[in-house]
Amino acid sequence: MALPKRSPRLRPDRERLESQIGRSPLIVVLLGSAGNGLEERRRVARLLNDLGMAALVPEDDFPRDVGASVVERAILSRADVDLVFVSVQSWGSATEFGQFHTDPRIARKLRVLVDPEHHPLHDPKDGYLRDLYLTHLVAYGHVYAVDGGRIVRAPSKESLMPQMAERHRQIKRFQPNLIR
Repeated sequence: MALPKRSPRLRPDRERLESQIGRSPLIVVLLGSAGNGLEERRRVARLLNDLGMAALVPEDDFPRDVGASVVERAILSRADVDLVFVSVQSWGSATEFGQFHTDPRIARKLRVLVDPEHHPLHDPKDGYLRDLYLTHLVAYGHVYAVDGGRIVRAPSKESLMPQMAERHRQIKRFQPNLIR
């Protein structure tokens, strides 16, 4: 079955939509560890800025005369901040994730990036942080295994669905406000 060719009649509509998307404001904050993590976040910010988004790196863009734990919560909870990526690679970024996961104004915006060996679906080990990743994944759906090319074990449907359903039941019982 051949797909229909693009209709010339739709071209103006498509171009108008593409233009609107390009003008849509999007504010993205990039959290994570210092050192190499900071340089990586700066590179990503440049890429996002080149795409017309406002990408902010707290070390560069937030006031330095106010404590990070105060100013980050104040800025991230603003309605005009659309996405918050947190790359959990250090105790500091793990603490940020834990702090912001508990604030519903921020938690729904969080996109959590973890090494594959720490992702709750790719690593069967227990631990508080892995447990919190699973809770966030079930409640908000945004915990991603990221790495530069390593191959990770994927769970079977038979192990994934009961794990996710059980966590959903636990959240429904003890933290119903997390489920939207």
